[in-house]
Amino acid sequence: MSLVKFENIVININNINGKEIICWSQMNPGEDEYISLGHYSAKAKAMKVLDMIQEACINGHIDFQMPEDSEVEV
Repeated sequence: MSLVKFENIVININNINGKEIICWSQMNPGEDEYISLGHYSAKAKAMKVLDMIQEACINGHIDFQMPEDSEVEV
């Protein structure tokens, strides 16, 4: 439900539960606010999605859509 411009942001797995992909702006390093990009049923699925995001960025894709939990195979 969010559109995120991928400039000056960090994408990470939330350390609290390891099942949520989050992002935040590097432009506001003092702020504790982040955007949740997706929740997954297992940490392995969240890691797989993080890998998918990295691959999309490396390949120059600007239209990545977060997959549903059921679409991620580990």
